[in-house]
Amino acid sequence: MAYIKKDMHVFFANEGFAITAVIDKVAFRKYWGKGKDKDGNMVRKRKSMPFACCRVLISSDPEVNIGEEFIIAGYKLRAVVIRNEKMLTFDRDYVAEYAKELGNEWVRRIINDKK
Repeated sequence: MAYIKKDMHVFFANEGFAITAVIDKVAFRKYWGKGKDKDGNMVRKRKSMPFACCRVLISSDPEVNIGEEFIIAGYKLRAVVIRNEKMLTFDRDYVAEYAKELGNEWVRRIINDKK
């Protein structure tokens, strides 16, 4: 997982339709996970996952508009250096969650909280 912070650029190959976005905010989603206590027993434990709230700067994909906002889980990004600039890219596939009418409620809530 890459260390994500505000104003970093994110690049997606997106099957030949390149998309470049900038991170506007880093948000954390808390959830209950499994952990071990000091005795080694399994217990419920609070964990948090970082999410990058991004805004599209450049898009050659006709389905993705400039200025559109989306969220990416931090564990899906990795840091690379392109033209002496540190950027983030996906490990595998282009997977982002958009705050459209069919998007998840928590995605809309995180994006609206940053405004």
